[in-house]
Amino acid sequence: MTAAGTLDRLTLRAALSMMPRHERLALLAPLIREDVRDKSYELLPLGQEVRRYLAAQQKRLTPDSMRTYEHVLVQMVKAFPDLQLKDLELPVGAERMEEFMDERWGGGSRAAYNVNHSILSEFFKWHLRRGRIRSNPMELVDRARKRVPYRTTFTADQHAAIIASADQLRDRIALRLLLDYGIRKGALGKIQFKHFDHQRKRLTIFTKGQQVRELPLLDPPLWMDLERLLLDWEAKPGDYLMCLIKPIPRAGVRRFPDRAMSSTAIHRWWYARLNDAGIVPKGTTAGEKMHKARHTAGQRVLDATGDLKLVQKLLGHASIQTTGDTYVDYDIEQWAAKMADVLRHQDDE
Repeated sequence: MTAAGTLDRLTLRAALSMMPRHERLALLAPLIREDVRDKSYELLPLGQEVRRYLAAQQKRLTPDSMRTYEHVLVQMVKAFPDLQLKDLELPVGAERMEEFMDERWGGGSRAAYNVNHSILSEFFKWHLRRGRIRSNPMELVDRARKRVPYRTTFTADQHAAIIASADQLRDRIALRLLLDYGIRKGALGKIQFKHFDHQRKRLTIFTKGQQVRELPLLDPPLWMDLERLLLDWEAKPGDYLMCLIKPIPRAGVRRFPDRAMSSTAIHRWWYARLNDAGIVPKGTTAGEKMHKARHTAGQRVLDATGDLKLVQKLLGHASIQTTGDTYVDYDIEQWAAKMADVLRHQDDE
């Protein structure tokens, strides 16, 4: 924003502060729908409550979560620019909130609907505990019923083909981390060479929710590729594994070791690797998400060991229910074989 624009905003705020409440709301209601980046939503009654709530959450939410919470809560402020917190109490508040949620997120995914439901519910719970509201309207707003998750994994042949088709050392290392150890895309993008512990055969990763985890890497070919890559690149500890590599006119391909690839660039890199392996046609950029590699890693360990707790540790889930219900499944062939054993033993008795 320019200096003149900033001055205009400050002048507007000063003028608004001297206006009667009903005039201020009449002026701000249409404006708030178009512009919330400068926090002008905080001038509205519900916006003030959102500001107070978010300020209190800074000590427990990550920056990414704070942005998500603010985005969802601002949608509520925009929907009810002339309402106060007490106007959303039960019983009428439940009807208002349900209509708002159905209109805003009813046509999207059920998972997204439920995430937004939880954010709004926490907002009202926080104010309820502090006596600023007498009831939580979200208690009577039903959550969306979850669909049974449809999980897919890469077959053993596809797994081998993806690894084998990677000509570059960096690509093979990254693909092994995805397919064998189930790390997330965000964690892959943050890996620097200093995070590899060569003596203990460990990798420190920085993943979802600002978690810091250690992974035991017991794959000799991975470490051999890593040692060769370090020599070829003359890599420094602070260099990124998934560093930016791009063609420069009249200079050829250039590597920027201290600059991490963007999430979009890693997405393109992933589909390029699948294309090299013959998994997807050239030009495909959707349909085989990188998260499928994470499912593949977890299912592979479960199939080999039957140890769901081990899969939970590998994938870094706080709850083993998440591991069992969302990420891996008991293979139907295993199920059939186990049932056959049970029935055979029953016949022998």
